[in-house]
Amino acid sequence: MQIQVFMGNAGDGKTSMLREIQNRMEGIGECQPVIQAGAYGEDGLLQILEVRAAGGQREILVDACSPQQILRVLEWQSCTKEDPKYAGLIIHLARQD
Repeated sequence: MQIQVFMGNAGDGKTSMLREIQNRMEGIGECQPVIQAGAYGEDGLLQILEVRAAGGQREILVDACSPQQILRVLEWQSCTKEDPKYAGLIIHLARQD
């Protein structure tokens, strides 16, 4: 599992990287909605990440993450690094301003 953290969020035009990744994914036919982290608590965000990964999504985009959510995702990564179902998973987190 790989985690990438970007500053800003995709909705305000400051994090063009998240948009570029979404455009690239759409170009290869892998259109996935961006998770809006503000709609979830820390545990809820981890649950949606697990659901998306279990559903076969290998690249996940998350917008407007709080610093606490980012820390929880990084902790989760360290606990699941040996689990083969997360091999090749890339999670892009855009930090809220």
